[in-house]
Order: sequence, then C-alpha cells, then structure tokens
Amino acid sequence: MLRFTLASYLCLIAVAGAIAQELPKPGPIGAMRVQTTAAESSLALAVASLKKQAGIDFDIAAMEGSAKVEPLATADFWLAVESLAKQTGARVGLNGNRVKFTKGTASPSSVDGPFRISVKQVGAKRDFDSDTTAYAVQLEIAWEPRFPVYMIDESLKIATATAGGNPAKASAGGGRVPTVGFRQLVTVRLDGIPRSAATIDVLSGSFNVVAAEKLWAVEFADLTGDKPLSQTKDGVTVKLQPVKRTGKTARFDFNLEYPPSHPEFESFEQWASANKLRLFPPNAAKGYEPTDYVTNETGRRIAASYSYDAPAGKPASFADLKGWRAVYETSGPMVTQTVKFELKAILLP
Repeated sequence: MLRFTLASYLCLIAVAGAIAQELPKPGPIGAMRVQTTAAESSLALAVASLKKQAGIDFDIAAMEGSAKVEPLATADFWLAVESLAKQTGARVGLNGNRVKFTKGTASPSSVDGPFRISVKQVGAKRDFDSDTTAYAVQLEIAWEPRFPVYMIDESLKIATATAGGNPAKASAGGGRVPTVGFRQLVTVRLDGIPRSAATIDVLSGSFNVVAAEKLWAVEFADLTGDKPLSQTKDGVTVKLQPVKRTGKTARFDFNLEYPPSHPEFESFEQWASANKLRLFPPNAAKGYEPTDYVTNETGRRIAASYSYDAPAGKPASFADLKGWRAVYETSGPMVTQTVKFELKAILLP
C-alpha cells in the first residue's frame, strides 16, 4: 500500500506549481510584417503579394488594379495597407474578412500593432435650451482578419480630446462586449467644443481587448475507443470523452482546460460557443456540422457537448465509427491586450 506523508504531498504541490509557472504567459499579439518589391508595381500585384504573405484577402473591385504603386519596405500590415491606399486614392474598410478599398478621401486613422482605428462618421446634436452642441464620433476598431478577438471594452479611456485649441469633455460607455467578425464600432461623445471649431484637433486614448493569436484545430482520428482522448498544446488541453452513440445519433463531449494566465470572464460573458466541431466520414474531405450543441464555461475550464443526427445517404448511421475523424477548433491561449490610438484633424459637420 502506498502512503503519502505531508512532506511528499507538499512536494507534489510544489512540483505542480513549478510546472504551471514554466508555461510562458502569452504576450501582446504583434502585427504581421509584410513588404512588396519593385516587380509588384501595380495595386493588383501588391495586394496579391500581401495576401500571400499575411493570408488576408483583399477586395479592390472598386479600384483600378493597374494603378502604379511604389515598393513597400518591411512594415506592419495595416501601415502597408494605408500606404497603398494613399498612393491610389482609396479609403480602407473591412468587408467580412477581406480588406476593402473604395474610392474616396481617407478618414483619420491610427495603427497599433495588428489593430487599426479609424473615424467612420461624426454627428452633431444641438440643444437649444442649453445652447450647446454635442458631437458623436463613431470609430471603427478593426484587426487583422487572421486571429479572433473575443471581447472589447467599449468604455474607451480618453487621454486627449481637443478642438479649436480647447479641451473637450469626452466619454465612451458600453462596458466589455463580445465581438462578431473582425471589427467593432464604438462611439465617443464629445461636449464643450466651441461652435467656431472646424475640426477635432486630437482624439487619443486606449481600450482593452481579449484576443487569441491563433485558433487550434485539434484532430481526433480514432473515435472507436472506450477511453478519453486528450491533446495539449501551448498549455491548452482538449479532452474528448468516449463517443456516445446509437444507430442514428452521436454525441461528442469535450472538456477543455486553459492555463492559469487565461483572462477572467464574467458568468454572462460566453466565448466557447464560437468553437466549431466538424465530423468527417471515412476518406471524406467535407465534414458535417453538429445539429445541436451546448457549452458551459467555468473560469478556465469549459465543457462542451455536440450532437449529431446521422446524415442522409451512405453511411446512414453511427453504429460503426471506424475511419471517422473529428476536428475541433478552439482558441489558443488568450491575452488581455491594451490598444492605443491617436486620431488627428477630424472634420466636424
């Protein structure tokens, strides 16, 4: 019979703690670095090169693809994009997961690593009782469409807000909210701007995001066993329980554990529902999506269950899962990152 003394128990705790401390805490997500050459002298060739380097698609249908551009020295992705836009007289935006160029005057923008903050619109509201005008500046926060951002704090911390050489009172509410896609619109309210002011001289500040540098596609190639299957990468553990099935249905239960550096989420802030499971029949390139799923998040531990109804055709049942495989997509280690911005010469209506 094995006996554990208090000393040995404390030793085990110390070893476990040391192992946990060895896991590097994820740092801020950096920008993708890109460049173009003299051979890529047109807009079409330049964006094709950026797509190849960064894995990010472009939409330049509204532009002249043959427009001449100068080669770009190695630079952050968004700075390279803005350089091409400036050379071709384009405005920059996002259309789904594609960077879109359209003709028009560029709006004030600011780049911080993989994030780009730009002015979308400015609205004015006149209060005749108090004889004051308040301005609402809508900002677009965009990020490189290669990594997920799960939460954005819309309560921007404004460092500087001046107009006509005078300070303005700025506020942005909303708290931390989940994101959809690769951009988020945030509104900043400005009060105390003199009527004679033609522009907002400077609007600067910062905000926090919860993001992951990459997604992890975990493949389980043997679904026939009666024991759990587990994989660990970068401190993230994904465990698949034995598949529960009948002839026409199958249920896949996952348990995930993230490292101690995992950001804290409130009970109502859910992110794991964005995870995806695809089920592939033998020798098939196309996978099936689940018919239903449920996720339960408790701190850095997640339980997820995905249900499948047998697909039509052959094979038409889950009685034998030999040769089937499951691919589960989840977030890599997450980080809470501070993003800074500084916008200048914002025209007032």
